[in-house]
Amino acid sequence: MADISVTINGISFVNPVLPAAGPNVRTGAQMLAAADAGAGGIVSKTVSLLPARDPRPTIRTVTARGLVNCETWSEMPLDAFLTELARARTAAVPLVVSVGYSPREVEELGRRIDAEISPDAFEFSTHYTGKDPEPLLEVARALRRAVRTPIWMKLSPNFPDLEELARRAAPLVDAFVAVNSYGPVLEIDVESGSPLLGSETGEGWLSGPPLLPIALRIVHLLTEVQDKPVIGVGGISRGTDAVKFLQAGAAAVQVCSAAVREGHGVYGRIAGELADWLDSHGHGSPAAIRGLYTRRLAERTAFSTRPLMHIDVSSCTGCEACIKRCVQGALSMRAAGPGEAANREKPHQIAAVNPDLCIACGFCRDFCSFGAMTLKEDN
Repeated sequence: MADISVTINGISFVNPVLPAAGPNVRTGAQMLAAADAGAGGIVSKTVSLLPARDPRPTIRTVTARGLVNCETWSEMPLDAFLTELARARTAAVPLVVSVGYSPREVEELGRRIDAEISPDAFEFSTHYTGKDPEPLLEVARALRRAVRTPIWMKLSPNFPDLEELARRAAPLVDAFVAVNSYGPVLEIDVESGSPLLGSETGEGWLSGPPLLPIALRIVHLLTEVQDKPVIGVGGISRGTDAVKFLQAGAAAVQVCSAAVREGHGVYGRIAGELADWLDSHGHGSPAAIRGLYTRRLAERTAFSTRPLMHIDVSSCTGCEACIKRCVQGALSMRAAGPGEAANREKPHQIAAVNPDLCIACGFCRDFCSFGAMTLKEDN
């Protein structure tokens, strides 16, 4: 069976699935519940010197299983949050404490939390610190002055030049976390026209599965421009999502929205699904697939002429799932010949491609559950 333990900055995690800083890890009880449910480590909700005052409601669901939220940082006074962290520190997994936001705040927080809690690492959020690299770098320098433990820099997908920021920040931090939620965004109650969230403008931040492709791209970018580990976060809700982040170059992943939706059991479930996927594909550890995307991208051969979608007649079942998805009208059903599609749902029908209408977009293939469609050049 695959060994899914990972080591980041000298810290050993029993698996690479951690909570992301958010309402899922607001209290010590929640952090312990995450560990008990199979998380490889704990990441706390972000704490600052002054408690947040988030106007209600703060979290709502939107389409495609995404969430919008106007949560900020911990609403607890620092002393109360330190009590919660002390409780979380009793877990048998590493503890990463998230802090924010200004240089003065993170320096003071770092010194006190390091002295009283001694976490395994610190994560600092750049969510509300602007779009100029220098103030963010100064936050990193301030936290570095305060602590000797590893420092993780959590990046916002809104930052205009993540390549420059990563290159300049890499000497100051030990790892990057990518990415935070995206926004601001707006959702509206269609029946009343009212805002869904309680923030002053009704706006919030988008998280969950809609964020996943954005986060994947940024994780890959960060691994290409600097050498520090990257922890991927954004829309992870199943084991294959974690696989994608590892293939993009991530050393581990973090999960928030799925835990808000489903509870703490998602961490262990995702870790188990990851282990099962590695086993079924003959891989012994997450390291075996880490960065695979970069290698596959370099190996890819472009089509020399425009390809066409081809149907494997031995696999097509005649289910018509592809027919319904072709906006070009290039797919239809035809009579099956002798020996074609022996296991088809419709014994005398099989999918066919009109080469004059097919534009080779590849969309139809995503709806074929039987591996019967391949984009290739005619010989």
